[in-house]
Amino acid sequence: MKRGMASTKSVALAVAWLAALALLAPRDARAQHACDAPGDDGWRVLASSEIAAVKDSAPFRAGGDWVVDRTTTLLPLCNYFNSVGNYSLRSYSLDPMEKKERVVLCRAGATGPSAPVPPYAGPCPPN
Repeated sequence: MKRGMASTKSVALAVAWLAALALLAPRDARAQHACDAPGDDGWRVLASSEIAAVKDSAPFRAGGDWVVDRTTTLLPLCNYFNSVGNYSLRSYSLDPMEKKERVVLCRAGATGPSAPVPPYAGPCPPN
């Protein structure tokens, strides 16, 4: 390999790492849902979404890859705090939302068996 050129394995690892960071990165929850105005002076609202459940389907082949369909249930929250950080009992949740995505567990090898895609570290093909 020439100096300065990335291997296919290191590029795949970098792509998987960036995808994981994108999933874990904080998001502007206000874009997902709207909360009522605090109403009283000195109070502020913090909209957030918490993960309530994650369910994966049984592994199956899609093309040459092994994948699962993942359903994540998010619970949108409206949290109210005063200027010194006291939490208000006026805080509430909204109806849960579901997010569905396809997750690759094992990528088909060009010339050989499939290989796990990080962060999956199990056997390929999955059991």
